[in-house]
Amino acid sequence: MELRHLRYFVAVAEELSFTRAAARLHIAIPPLSVQVRNLEADMEVQLLERDGRGLRLTPAGRIFLEHARQLLHDAVRGVALARHAASGEVGNLEIGYNAPAEFRVFPHIVPAFKNKWPNIHLGFHSLNVSQQLNRLLRGELDIAFSWLPIPTDEFDVHELLKEPLIAVLPKNHALAAHATISVKELSGEPLISFPRLLFPDTYHQIEQLFLERGALMTVAHELESPLSVVNFVAMGVGCSLLPGYVRNIRHDGVIYKNLRRPNLVKSLAIVKRKGRGDLAETFYRFTTETFSAKEESIV
Repeated sequence: MELRHLRYFVAVAEELSFTRAAARLHIAIPPLSVQVRNLEADMEVQLLERDGRGLRLTPAGRIFLEHARQLLHDAVRGVALARHAASGEVGNLEIGYNAPAEFRVFPHIVPAFKNKWPNIHLGFHSLNVSQQLNRLLRGELDIAFSWLPIPTDEFDVHELLKEPLIAVLPKNHALAAHATISVKELSGEPLISFPRLLFPDTYHQIEQLFLERGALMTVAHELESPLSVVNFVAMGVGCSLLPGYVRNIRHDGVIYKNLRRPNLVKSLAIVKRKGRGDLAETFYRFTTETFSAKEESIV
C-alpha cells in the first residue's frame, strides 16, 4: 500500500464518482479505477459498492476513509516536521546553567527564542561549572552558561557579560551605613561563602582578593544556593561577597554594597562543544547575537 493509493481512495470516497475524482486528481479514469481495485485486493476488503446508480461506501469503506484521511494528514505533517528539524526549527535542547544566567541571561533570551522557535523544547538543569562541562562532553547537554575560564580546545565559548562582586551585609551591620565597602574592612568578619569543592575557581579568586589586601578571610558557613546565602546574611550570622546579580534577590534583612577597587569581576559565557551543530548552534548564535545587539544599544 502506498500513499497514492490512499489519496486515490479518499478522492473517490469523497466524490462518490470516478469521473469527478479523476478530474480532481488530474489522472485518467481507467488507471484510477485499477488502483482502487488493487487497494481492495491488497486489503482483501470491499471498500466501495458499484451499481447502476453510482458508488457508495461499504461499512468497511466508511471506517477506512476516516483512517486514510488521518494517515494522509500524518504523512504531510511528518514531512513538514522533518523539514523543520532539518532547518533547526523543531526538537529538544538541554541547557545547563548557573544562577546568574537565570537572572541576567534568560529574561533576554528564553521568551524571544520561544517566540521565534515555538516547536523547540528547552530543558533546564542547574549545575556547577565542572558538572556542565562533563555533561557537555558526554552529550547530555547541548548548551551551558558558565563562569569563565573555560578551556577552549574542546568548547566554543562566547563571553556574554561581566559581574563584579558586591558585599552583602545584614541590615543592621556597622558597615551598612558606608557608601562602599573595601575587602580590608571585611577582614575577620564571618563570611558566608559558596562551597570550595563545588566552586573552586570562585572560592580561590576571593581568597586571593583577601590575601592581596592583607585581609583575613574567615569562612563561617558554606552554602550552595545564592538565596540561602542571602537568607543567612539576613539572619545576622555573617556577611558575603557575591556577584552583582544577587541584587535581584530582594530581602528586607540585607543591604547590598558596591566593593571599592581592586575588585573581582566574574565573566559569564555561553558554551557548547566544538562541532556541535543544528539546534545547539542555532541557540548559541541567537544568544550571542542578542547580547551583541544589547551591548550596541547601550553604547
